[in-house]
Amino acid sequence: MSAGECQTSNRGNYDEEEEKDAAPPLDEGDIALLKTYGLGPYATAIKEVEEEIKKHQQKVKDMIGIKESDTGLSQPSQWDLVGDK
Repeated sequence: MSAGECQTSNRGNYDEEEEKDAAPPLDEGDIALLKTYGLGPYATAIKEVEEEIKKHQQKVKDMIGIKESDTGLSQPSQWDLVGDK
C-alpha cells in the first residue's frame, strides 16, 4: 500500500440486507406504548390540572375585564391626559 491510501474497503452489497431486515409497520398498541414511553406516573394528572388552571385564569380575566396589551399602556378610560401634560 502506498502512503495516504485507504486501508479499508467496502466490498459487500449491503442494500439487499437492509431490505430484508425492514421492521414491520406499527399497530395501534405499539403506537400507544410509544406515546406513554417516558411519561411519569403523574404526567396525565399534572396535564389535566394545568389545563384546569388555564381555564380558571381565563375565566378570572374575563370577569375582571383586564386585557393584557403588548404596549404596556392602560385602558383609555384610565388615562390622565391633563396630569400628563
